[in-house]
Amino acid sequence: MNNNNQRGLNDIAGPESWYTSLPFVTKHWLTAVLITTVSCNLEVLPIMKLVWSFESIKNDFEIWRIVTPFLWIGGFGKEGFQTIISLFLLYQYSSQYEKGGGFNTGGGGGTADYVYMLLFGMVMILITNALFVGGYVMAKTLAYYVLYIWSKHNPTANANIWGVPVPAIYLPFAILALNFCLGNNYMEYIHGYAVGHLYYFVADVVPKVYGKTYLETPLFILSKFGVGGYVPPAPRNGMDATGNNVRRQGGIAAPGRVNPPNDPASRSTGHSWGNGGQRLGR
Repeated sequence: MNNNNQRGLNDIAGPESWYTSLPFVTKHWLTAVLITTVSCNLEVLPIMKLVWSFESIKNDFEIWRIVTPFLWIGGFGKEGFQTIISLFLLYQYSSQYEKGGGFNTGGGGGTADYVYMLLFGMVMILITNALFVGGYVMAKTLAYYVLYIWSKHNPTANANIWGVPVPAIYLPFAILALNFCLGNNYMEYIHGYAVGHLYYFVADVVPKVYGKTYLETPLFILSKFGVGGYVPPAPRNGMDATGNNVRRQGGIAAPGRVNPPNDPASRSTGHSWGNGGQRLGR
């Protein structure tokens, strides 16, 4: 009887099991954002040392500023609810995209391709930053970038905003329209969507329509994370799980050892975007 009770307690899902279940990239990105955001709000880390500053990079060689602008997602206090919404968007659509198998740029739509997609988005957001908002922090923009690409990869999925059903392909624009009507800052959305559309066009449309490939996941990323669609880590004899893609020790998985990316049209998982009547975005 005691054994049964003990087993039942161990089977209860909690924060630890939820965190463990997150796919590799989403887990590490969300963790880094949470740590940075909380530390800056508690003034443990100076936010001004983390924001984007090309002058500081060029003159003082503060190269960490290339990455840290994508790790602070918002303040607490009056901005607290908007910060929570942005964190939810990051978690929800990053994990959905990573688990479902994304656009294939050489890694079978798996973790390696997702890492390359994020790197592409970060670089293009920095390059185009001055054309949109000229902001100093861009974590929200990167989250909206992922949201847009998820919607293009899963156009037939069911989504909703506070109980109102919205086809996934229209979800980014519904969120944008809502924030525009509420008078919130919508340029971060437009910036993320624009860069997301650029990635979608180059990664998916160009190869299909023009027969040319311009985006290919580099070999060093493939060697690190493996090839194939998302599979939960499940080590076997002679195998290990890196980046949630099964691969051989010391190299890329051999054919037949990976799961191909899923057909996005076959997924119709519903996605809830809350059930209240609060303000979205900044």
